[in-house]
Formats: sequence, C-alpha cells, structure tokens
Amino acid sequence: MTGDPRLREVLDEVARPAGHWRLSGEEAVADVLARTRRQRRRLAGGVVSALAVIAVAVPLARAVPEPVPPSPAATTDADRGPVPSVPVLVAPTRGSLAGDAAFLAAVRRVGWGAQDAPPPDEREVVLATDTPDGRVALVVGHVEDDFRGVWLTGPVGAAADQLSVHLPAGLGRERPLSLAVGGPGPATLVVVAGRGDRIEVSPRLAAGPRGTVSRSYAAADAVEGVAVVPVRTTQHGTAVSVRVLREDRVVYRAGVDWLDGGAGRRVDLPVLSPLRPGGTPPAPAVLSAALVGLAVPLGVEPAALDPELLWSGPLPAGGRPGTVAVVVAHSPGGALAVTTWAGGAGAPVACGTQTPPGNAEVGGLTVARVCALPSPAGGSDDDERWLVLTAPPSAVRAEVLDRHEQLLVTLPLDGGSTVVPMPEEAAEVRTLDASGQRLAATAIAPPALAPFGDYGSGPER
Repeated sequence: MTGDPRLREVLDEVARPAGHWRLSGEEAVADVLARTRRQRRRLAGGVVSALAVIAVAVPLARAVPEPVPPSPAATTDADRGPVPSVPVLVAPTRGSLAGDAAFLAAVRRVGWGAQDAPPPDEREVVLATDTPDGRVALVVGHVEDDFRGVWLTGPVGAAADQLSVHLPAGLGRERPLSLAVGGPGPATLVVVAGRGDRIEVSPRLAAGPRGTVSRSYAAADAVEGVAVVPVRTTQHGTAVSVRVLREDRVVYRAGVDWLDGGAGRRVDLPVLSPLRPGGTPPAPAVLSAALVGLAVPLGVEPAALDPELLWSGPLPAGGRPGTVAVVVAHSPGGALAVTTWAGGAGAPVACGTQTPPGNAEVGGLTVARVCALPSPAGGSDDDERWLVLTAPPSAVRAEVLDRHEQLLVTLPLDGGSTVVPMPEEAAEVRTLDASGQRLAATAIAPPALAPFGDYGSGPER
C-alpha cells in the first residue's frame, strides 16, 4: 500500500490485536494518516508560536541601552603639573599714573630711607596709582644679588618727593604684594599680582554658632593684575586676607600690610574679673594682646566681643616672671572664642585659640593647652613649655596621660586650674572631683603654629 517503511511499521503496530476490537487495513491507513496530519499541524503551530515569541523578544532586547563607556578620571592638580612661575613685580608700570612719565621719573629718584637702593636708572616702577585713600607707588630693583623694594605713599595728588617710604613684608620678584591705606574704618586695599592672575579678597574670619571657622573669598575687579578694593580696618589691625589664583589654582594667600597697623596703639581694656577662683590678675600687656588677637581677625573692636576672663595665674615659681590669661569672647558669627596668652618681661605669646559652639556653657569649659615661651637664653630648641589647665572649680586634681593612656603624673588643682612645666609625652588630661569621679577628658592642644585668623602664609605652590 505504501513504500514508506515508517508508515508500514506504524500500520503493523496498530494492526495487532488490542482487546476486543480490530481495525481493518483500510481503517488503519486512514487512522494513521489522520494522526500524521494532526502531528504536522501541532509542529507547525509550535514553530509559529516560537517565531512569535522571538518577534516579541527582539524589540525588548533592543530597548536595553548600550553600555555607557566609563568617564575619564577627573584631572587633578598633580596631573596638570606645577603652576608656572611668572615674574610679578616687573615693569612696565601698572596703575592709573602709568602714563605720567614725569611722575615716574621723579619716583625713581626718591630715596629708600636707610636701605641702600639701586641707582635710579636701574629701578623699576611696578605700580603708580591714585586711590580713594591716597597715592601709592611700588618701586623695586637689585642691589648686587639682593632683590629690594619700597612702597611710597602719600595724599592723592602728592608729588614724588612728598611720598613716605615703607618696606614691604615678604618681598619677592614672583610674589604678589598687598597694602591697605587709610583707616581705621573705611580704607583701600591695593593688590599687585601677575598679569592674568585672579585676585580674591576675604573681609574677615567667620566663626559660626557651631564653632566652625572659615573664610569666604570674593573675586575683585583687577586690571593687568592690579586690584584697588574698598575694605575696613579696626583700630588695631585688619582682618582682610588676599588670595591669588593662576590657572584656577591658588598660588598665594596671606594677610595684608597696613601702614597704620595699630602697633603700639593703646587698648582701652575693659575691667574683667576672673570667672574662676585662685590665680593672680594678668599683666596688662598679656590681656591686651589676648583681646586684640581675637578682635582683629573677626573684624571688630575688642569691646564688641563681650569678653570674659575665664582664668589667669602666674607662671610657676622658679621660672621666668609672668602671667597666663585665658579669655573667652563671643564672636559676631555666634561661636565662642577661647584664647590663651602668656608673657612676662618680653612680648606676650599666643598659646592658641579654640572656638567651642556658641551655646556651650562658659562655666563648664575645660582648657588644656601648651604655651611655648622663648627661652631667655635664646634658641627655639630651648623654648620653655608650660601646660596651662583650667577647669570648673569642682575639679580638685588632674591625671596627665600619654597617647597610650598611661598615667604620667597627677596634678593638684587650685580652684580647678594650674600651670606646670609640660610633662614629656603628655597627650590628655582627665579632671577628677573630690570623690574621684571623672569630670572630663580633654586632649592637650599644642602651641599655635600660626596666628588666629586663617590669613594664609604666602605662596602655596
């Protein structure tokens, strides 16, 4: 009937006896052909379904975004290489008087005071300008291999021979310079930087209510690297800091010179009674230095700080004569400012300043700080180092520990305070009350490395 061996095999299978019924040969052939057709339809339907699934899946697969290549790593200052050094204090002359040839010639002939000056024809007039607070010129030159220069200042419109001589601080051919003229009160800041440099000015230090300390800088209008900016000064100094950027990187940050810088100006000291018992009144010079050292960076007069004398006492017997003062002030920004100063026959020394939050209880403050006073014999390696500790009067003794929390010495306290020679390796102080209960654990603050104010120290490259 058919030559298909697979069909014949199926026919033979169904033709075998299977219970009480049996298909005839024709019926068997018809049955097999029907089954074959059904199987083919199922196979075809499966293929169509599979194709439909694939057809649906393809758009979903294409909807997945392709991987984004990784962004290149941000370029760091180290990758960019060093900021190029450029001569800053060089001719041609800049400023509003740069085109006044007769005035520039006369300025070159002005004497430099007691300082030896280059011959007039070898001097360079870097700056000549009038400002709202006077006339300013900057003249530089070399004496042998020594780079020197002077500020010349006077009233607006002053002739060259009417200008006064002032020596710049931190003079260098590649270093910016700044000077404040006028004041106290409104004054004018003059900054000389490199042509193309960006000049920024911060009016004062800010100490916020949580005790954070910061400076904010704003760009100053500059022409050929010279900025003339209105600022304010106090009776005793200026809070202003200058920042110079080149290729968007800071190359210089520092305070400014002020011709009327308040040195030697009398400070009207408020009457301050110590908040804690014991000790002795501070030397007037020490208290004055403490008040001015806090007030000037914050841009206010000392009386505006509502200062309080937390504690004062003598330096230990057997050492140099002198006193220590710990002063608390209330900053305009809301923080407390706690400063420690010491001194005797010589100039007072700043031991350091900290800024607790403004809501801290003054009576509960514990201060532990090292004061380093120059040795009378001279030499920084021989500085006399004192541990100044003042705590609430309930503290009767203090344990001094090293950084491994090993006890070095136990100190008796007078009204919660003392001054002793600094124990070697001391790192922390724990104050105790009469029952031996611990009151506070306080890290010993090192001596100040820079004046309070975050002015900056000059070049930063």
